[in-house]
Amino acid sequence: MPKFASRRTLSFRIVSSLLIVFGLALLALILAGHNAIRIVDQSSLDRQQRMATRSLAAAVASLPEQQRSATIWDDAIRNVAAGNEKWIDANLGVWMQEYFGHHESYVLDEENKPVFSSVSGDVRAPETFETRADAIAPLVAQLRSIMAEASAGQDNAFEELADVAVVSPVRLAGEVALVSVVPIISDTGEIPQLPETEPLHIAVRYVDDVLAQEVGQAIELDETAFQSARPDEDLAGVALADLSNNILSWLVWKPYRPGMDLFLKMFPALVIFVLAGGAVLFWLVRRLVGVSGQLEASEAQAHLDVIALNKARQEAEAADRAKLNFLSVLSHELRTPLTVILGFSRLGKNMRQLPSTKQLEERLNLRPADVDDIRGSVDEVLEFTTTAMEKIDKSGEHLLFLVNQLLDYAKLETGSMKIDPEICDVEKVIEPVVAQMNILAEQKGLRLETSLISSLIWADVTRTRQILINLLGNSIKFTESGKISVVVTETENQVHIDVSDTGAGIKPEELDRIFEPFHQIDSSSTRSVEGTGLGLAVVKELTELEGGTIEVRSEVGVGSTFTLSLPKETSARLEMAV
Repeated sequence: MPKFASRRTLSFRIVSSLLIVFGLALLALILAGHNAIRIVDQSSLDRQQRMATRSLAAAVASLPEQQRSATIWDDAIRNVAAGNEKWIDANLGVWMQEYFGHHESYVLDEENKPVFSSVSGDVRAPETFETRADAIAPLVAQLRSIMAEASAGQDNAFEELADVAVVSPVRLAGEVALVSVVPIISDTGEIPQLPETEPLHIAVRYVDDVLAQEVGQAIELDETAFQSARPDEDLAGVALADLSNNILSWLVWKPYRPGMDLFLKMFPALVIFVLAGGAVLFWLVRRLVGVSGQLEASEAQAHLDVIALNKARQEAEAADRAKLNFLSVLSHELRTPLTVILGFSRLGKNMRQLPSTKQLEERLNLRPADVDDIRGSVDEVLEFTTTAMEKIDKSGEHLLFLVNQLLDYAKLETGSMKIDPEICDVEKVIEPVVAQMNILAEQKGLRLETSLISSLIWADVTRTRQILINLLGNSIKFTESGKISVVVTETENQVHIDVSDTGAGIKPEELDRIFEPFHQIDSSSTRSVEGTGLGLAVVKELTELEGGTIEVRSEVGVGSTFTLSLPKETSARLEMAV
């Protein structure tokens, strides 16, 4: 039952993962396709709007050109001046309306008064223009101003006025129309016209479906029309505005959407593709479910392998603990004979004070005949014995130091090293160490300088002094001349103890390894200093146990500086101490 449940779980994961991947891929395809369709359709719509704007502008601009076919003409000047209504109607009325599709035509005299009116091909009384006068008057005034500027200083400015016109959409009695105003001028210049005496011709073409078709057919737009409201989402459009940028109407059309059209054409193929993809997915799912049993067996084997690895790791840890226990036992076994050696060596150093030695001297003093010979021999023996005992003592102290290092390292490795931190004055912690190490420094001819301050720290006094002894001992060992210095500074949360020397320094490639156990800078058989390579490793471990840090800076040929940083006391710790 558990295997079957595990297999079902694995199969469910496989199937759900594939469905999620397939679904995400399909969703990404849909989103990408929709975005592509939108971009293509928007690009097409922007192009249609640009073309429609240009076509509409061209239709508006064509009105003055159409008028000039009959207004730049000497006959037009003569017949307008003569009031020949029949000629004016035939050439400036019917001609404009039937051939160009204008709906209304008007002629104004030099005082801008109507002298001819024609609406839809029928001649009307000139006063008919009065219903249009207010709406068209701004265009007439603008044209007169342009004409005055163009003909300034000219007696007959027919050439300068040939291209003058004002055309704009205008709202006339609720309807929107294109209104164009041009001057009636000579085409040869043989008929003199004083400035501001030129008659004007006004053409009116309403904005209707016919105009919309003309604009749309020129650029192949479908279902073009004019409407007053802004087009909705189903239609596209461009605005038709007057000279004051007031929108009077909208040219609208059914936009061509190439992206959507292509999608609709490809839709059957896309359906087939999706169905085929679904079939492939179904086959793949069946295949994967079929191999899920094999995956289950592999998973079980992997689980067994993990168990075996854990067992091997536990055995390795047990072997490591056995090694550390061996070192600990060995160290304790070494301590006993070393203690005996040290005891007898210390007796040897003080042999002259022993009762037997004093008794020998007294007896020798009672026999003055050969006392000098005997005394010399005794002195030699005593001197030799004393020297030997001093060497034994020194070696024993060194061996004891090494054994203590091994013990400390073993405790640190097994996690059995304990510290007993307390609030203490860093100056009081350092002073005994300096006094002890000053003797060694003086023996090598080195100066031991200090710069101490009083500051409370949270530390184990014994272990802190052990750290300092190791640091100062290293500095003295590796310094042949110059000085050793101990400087104490403090920051907001820490007290920093710098132990500096003027020794040989440490190479940059060695700086990252000096705190590793058993690592020694000089491991050759001819090295000049002794040690196991555990001193700095013990320093680092003890420092971290105390919640501090140890850093080193060094320059070859200049010296090294070790910085021990320990936490300062806090009010919470003071309360605990109290």
